[in-house]
Amino acid sequence: MRRWVLSLAMVAGCLMLPSVAEAGTTGTADVQPSSSYGAHDATGLIVSTDGLLPEAVLRRISLLLGRDVVGQTPMGGSAVALRLDHTLPASSVRLLSKLLNLLPGVAHVSPDLVATSDSVPNDSYFPQQTNLWTPVPVSSDSGGEDPPVGPDFSMDAPTMWDATRGSKSVVVALVDGGLVAHPDLAKQAVPGYDLIADPRNSKDGDGRDPNAADPGNASNGRYCAAHPSTWHGTHVAGIVAALRNNGIGISGIAPGVAIQPVRVVGQCGATMSDIIAGIRWASGGDVPGVPRNKTPADVINVSLSSSVTDLKCPAAYQDVIDEARSRGAIVVVSAGNQSESLLNRTPANCQGVLSVGATDIDGSLTSYTNAGRTIGIMAQGGEVGPNEGIWSTVDAGTAGPVRPTYGQNSGTSMAAPAVSAAAALVLSLGHFTNDQVVQVLKAAALKPPEFDSYYTCISHDPTTGVERNVCGAGILNLASIPAPVGHPVLQGGSTVGSTLSFTPGRWNGHPDSVTYQWLRDGTPIAGATTTSYVLAGADLGRTLTVRSTAHTQGYPDFSGLSAAKAVPKATASVTLRLSATRARVNTTRLYAYVTVTAAQGQSPTGSVEAYVDGRRVALVALSSGRAQVRLPVFSTTGSHKVQMRYGGNSRVSYKWSPSVWVSVSK
Repeated sequence: MRRWVLSLAMVAGCLMLPSVAEAGTTGTADVQPSSSYGAHDATGLIVSTDGLLPEAVLRRISLLLGRDVVGQTPMGGSAVALRLDHTLPASSVRLLSKLLNLLPGVAHVSPDLVATSDSVPNDSYFPQQTNLWTPVPVSSDSGGEDPPVGPDFSMDAPTMWDATRGSKSVVVALVDGGLVAHPDLAKQAVPGYDLIADPRNSKDGDGRDPNAADPGNASNGRYCAAHPSTWHGTHVAGIVAALRNNGIGISGIAPGVAIQPVRVVGQCGATMSDIIAGIRWASGGDVPGVPRNKTPADVINVSLSSSVTDLKCPAAYQDVIDEARSRGAIVVVSAGNQSESLLNRTPANCQGVLSVGATDIDGSLTSYTNAGRTIGIMAQGGEVGPNEGIWSTVDAGTAGPVRPTYGQNSGTSMAAPAVSAAAALVLSLGHFTNDQVVQVLKAAALKPPEFDSYYTCISHDPTTGVERNVCGAGILNLASIPAPVGHPVLQGGSTVGSTLSFTPGRWNGHPDSVTYQWLRDGTPIAGATTTSYVLAGADLGRTLTVRSTAHTQGYPDFSGLSAAKAVPKATASVTLRLSATRARVNTTRLYAYVTVTAAQGQSPTGSVEAYVDGRRVALVALSSGRAQVRLPVFSTTGSHKVQMRYGGNSRVSYKWSPSVWVSVSK
């Protein structure tokens, strides 16, 4: 055994590299300078094992890597994240993986990669949010020609706002830097979680806790390169759901949905293990030591990525993405900002994610975006340069929070939340699966323009003429999604035999065809499939609606409901006759004879109640609309009021009979 350990030590010594910045991860969000360690660094290891690793095994891992293991965090399932005292190149972990796998209890080892925020330096602001809408050219007042209308490569968000601005029942989780207090995000969030395991990175004095507020991710240079706070998570949040029509700032793309901050970015960025925990928790999965999410997310936005040299999605990432999708979540991720193939970045290269690259206002690739044939979709991410970024919510503080304000950032970090917000709008319109939502966004995407320049999405092989597209489905656009606008009102009579009708509502986009189905208390009425309907007896006392369904090639069906119309019950008439109107106290027993009829051809069923002086004394079932009630003897002299109440049924309303008075003597 001693000889084996010595051999491992010799191998480790040959592979050991000089120490680099202390534990943490890079965080090159916003205006932050690059960190003092490279894009291929790892802050630790992700180990597949049964339970926590014993100290003896941890010492052997430390010996192999030349780094001290300072903590281990269960990730759920059979995975454990090991934190190191210093980062090391991820390639060293991969090179040593075969030796590490020989250690007792270790089944699989992968580097806990450094993840960086995919942004680059860079309602009073709504006119400048041209990623959401395209301004209409102003006509010339000088008699000259009007300016030409250029191609529209915004996402046309306002076209969807007539249909929906989002539902609070739809939750978009932001696996990012947490939220700082901001008036444009007030009351927009459901409870999130801080999932940064390493207290050195979290800056809030502890590890994982329920407080997802962003204290600022500024670094003083002790654990990683010094840089100011970026407020990256808050900027992403504003793109998704900043309040609309509140007289300040910006408008989010889906201002009606709920956002959920899942904090994973600390002062030195994010670790892959924390991001995995964030995705798992956001989707409703179990993270050891953390309460389960009470409001699991429908959409999970990850504007973070790591470099991989083997072009493969790490197994731990793929597993958690598969988990999230199995729970119904849509996982939207940024493609990265390295001007290379997105296959070099993870989790953008994983199966099942909707990866997002960035275009500019003209529809061309930005100078920084990653792209490729396997990318999912593109969206405006802003360009690098003065006033060319995406406006959103931030804080003015360079260290901690000072005051809320607005700022511009550019990057696939900004493009991804636009797609997440669009997915949330689609989910707010009906019950769609995650695959159907992706289908909708891709079907509605605009074909990018072709330019004779380097930054073009589309080019043609000069020899064969075959088109080469590196922008996936195209550029995010909502104008053609066949969404119902408004709720048609049902008009007409309310009695059996009368006709109800409605004027078909307006649709966003241009559906190929629209069909209709009348519903009674939510259940389809057989044969009622036109714009008019004759009321039947079965409708009395029920609620009628009409479901309109748009059928469009390339899209799942979209449906919308009319305003509901309550059909009143038929009115009843109750007559009462007594066997006598005089009686002796404690002696005479009278009989009441009741007849109940109803309008609109209804036959009353149910029961009648007998009341004497306002107190119920008997309950008798009706038979063919009639009932005989034996009244109790009267215990006091004087005048006593007798009255009957028909209880009604599903089609006939209740009704009181006129009062009949009985004179009781000794």
